[in-house]
Amino acid sequence: MRTDSRFRLRDARAHMRPARLALGILMSWGAVLHAQETHGDLRHLHGVVESAATGRPVRDAEVVVTWTAARAAGSTSARAATARQRTDGHGRFDLRDLPAQLVTLRVRALGYAPSVGDVDLRGADRLLTVHLEVATTVLQEVAVRADTARERLARVAATSTLDAAALAATRGQTLGETIKNLPGVAVVQFGPSIAKPVIRGLNSQRVLVMNGGLRQEDQQWGTEHAPNIDSFEANAVTVVRGAATVLYGPDALGGVVKVDHAAVPDTGHLRGDVALNAFSNSRQGALSIGVEGADLSLPSLGRTGYRLRVTTRAAGNGAAPDYYLSNTGFRELNGSLALGVARDWGRAELSLSRFSTELGVLRQAHVGNANDLQRAMTTEPRDSAFSYAIGRPNQRVAHTTMRARLLRQLPRDGQLDVVYGLQFNHRREYDNHGPLRFRNEPAFNLKLFTNSLDVRYTHARWRGWRGTIGSSAIAQGNQTLGKAFLIPGFDLWQGAVYAQEELAVGRLSVMAGIRGDAISQTTIAFADAGIRSPAGTKAWRNGSGSVGAAYLLRDGLDVSVRVARAWRPPTVNERYAQGVHHGTAQYELGDASLGAEVSQGMEGAVRYRGRALQLEAAAYSNAVDRFIYLRPTAPVQTIRGAFPGFAYAQTDARLRGVELATSWSPHARVQLLANGTLVRGTNRVDGDPLFDMPADRATMSARWLGDAASRGRWYLGAGTLLVRQQDGVPSGTVYTLPTAGYALLHLEAGTTGARLLGRRADVSLTVNNALDTRYRDYLSRYRLFVNDAGRDVVFRVTMPF
Repeated sequence: MRTDSRFRLRDARAHMRPARLALGILMSWGAVLHAQETHGDLRHLHGVVESAATGRPVRDAEVVVTWTAARAAGSTSARAATARQRTDGHGRFDLRDLPAQLVTLRVRALGYAPSVGDVDLRGADRLLTVHLEVATTVLQEVAVRADTARERLARVAATSTLDAAALAATRGQTLGETIKNLPGVAVVQFGPSIAKPVIRGLNSQRVLVMNGGLRQEDQQWGTEHAPNIDSFEANAVTVVRGAATVLYGPDALGGVVKVDHAAVPDTGHLRGDVALNAFSNSRQGALSIGVEGADLSLPSLGRTGYRLRVTTRAAGNGAAPDYYLSNTGFRELNGSLALGVARDWGRAELSLSRFSTELGVLRQAHVGNANDLQRAMTTEPRDSAFSYAIGRPNQRVAHTTMRARLLRQLPRDGQLDVVYGLQFNHRREYDNHGPLRFRNEPAFNLKLFTNSLDVRYTHARWRGWRGTIGSSAIAQGNQTLGKAFLIPGFDLWQGAVYAQEELAVGRLSVMAGIRGDAISQTTIAFADAGIRSPAGTKAWRNGSGSVGAAYLLRDGLDVSVRVARAWRPPTVNERYAQGVHHGTAQYELGDASLGAEVSQGMEGAVRYRGRALQLEAAAYSNAVDRFIYLRPTAPVQTIRGAFPGFAYAQTDARLRGVELATSWSPHARVQLLANGTLVRGTNRVDGDPLFDMPADRATMSARWLGDAASRGRWYLGAGTLLVRQQDGVPSGTVYTLPTAGYALLHLEAGTTGARLLGRRADVSLTVNNALDTRYRDYLSRYRLFVNDAGRDVVFRVTMPF
């Protein structure tokens, strides 16, 4: 079971204090709390039940408290005890004469998702505020809701969340594949193994990935450099659409993808799960085993929680409807270990993880000369046999992370959050042409070291204002060690201070934030084989800010508007790239004179949350001065072969779009979901469309739900992805780009809580592209050479133990 509700607790003896101590108790943490015997002390548990969507009290909600009572005389086992009550017209409940121990609180109300959590009554009486989510937000795959208690971006900005249940339906795939059907989101695709998120037409260095509270630093500037994250680690994924630079910095000019992990458990013995996935298209198998508990005792720390997970994946060549995509297999081995303690003062966690993968690069995209390049772009591939072998060209990537996090509860509902991270990313790309073809020596060899520190203080409410004040610092160094050159080595330093405040007055909620960043980028000289990349230091200082407001028109219906200013300095690859980028199979040329991008955007949204219907519509306009993009040039012949040429350039641009997400449950057993995304990117200088803007797309799906004692909670579903012809192609494009629209059919069936081999299990079967449709997506980087993936039958089973 899981809960999206948050409990707010305070000691009843401090009843007159104006602030309450907030303690988030999320069932997705997997805490299994063992009740204790009572010794005669009685406690008082009271509070109020509110709607998470509107903040209004929920009347007639059923509040049930259960605990394990002391053994009766002569009995060999303890007995279960229960106290229950319904909330009054003001949403209040009042339960007295409860035991001084850990108890389980369950709250249910018609039209809302059940809330379950454990409350510690050993120390004192407790006063709670329970927030209930509307039921449809739990049932649907995409839940649009508040981000966190500390960062309520959802009030004035567009956010979408995939919870643990929705993630279970896509586990084993890349992060980009997992979120690509959310409104406003698309992916840059490189065959079956690489998918990179695109938010409102922006990607790579403009979209920040936060992994467990730590910014992911893994050479993210490359469009084929997918986030090095184990999807089995994620407990929830939240996408913030639009500039989120106030809290996260210039890398979040387009948006943020937040990958949240469940907290390390603080009670309970050893438990875990085994997940097994199988994919027919590439004959991929994925296995992930996780264990956790809190029965570990360490010197000086005492009771300590732990979590350990190991994941492996292996796949062969992916398949288009008529042929295999040669050399697109991959192998992956990941592991992580986390330790944590939870005390009265808060939580502290330390985690270590390693992500490692070897993946092939489409061989048809690497050719010998211009004639071969033309032939590869106009004929079907000749080498189309299935194989698990990974040949040249290929990539090997390893990402190691150490994360330390302290969450300190402070008086009067304050909180201090400190996150330190040490990351090491090692990327090697191997050539299949030229002198390195038969040598085990990478042509492209990068080592990236990153130290980062983020300190956030959430202060107590002051005259109605509540918000976050913080600072961050990054020290980064990159080594270029390969025989071939693409970017120089560099050192980067970045420091920032920021503040974001929120004020709620009646139906009106106002949020404002400001941030200042200072960035220094020092390149290391490189002079070899005709490459001249000088040493030098460039520094930028600039600010960003946003102001937004949301107004609750009536219960469940609100409107919001936000304006934001953001900026981003050019990255080293944009300034100094010079050579073949093997992963993208293209020759790139940078421009050292590039200036910083400056964005000024406005967005508005309307949200409705009813018991059966949920609807969100958002529109935005974003003007970006000195917008940096890759401009196609004539093919370039190198010693490694012929490659499409691209050069970094700047222009003034405007991005506009509309996003729609809706969920309707006309019957308790029926779910209907739909969302749509439209993006228009325009070069404000010449009026041409921008390169690489996502085509208009919509997704629709229907599910039939049911319950059975032996089959658990089951579902059957069907859906479609509709992509419109991309006619927004700039004039003078060197390479003929596929722009045809397409429609894909998806089928699904699954169950949660079924009995399998005598144990409870979650099982699902999904058929992607069920009609084996031939298509080429406009954002596929292999669109010049091959079709996209054909039919894929996916079987998933997860079994807890």
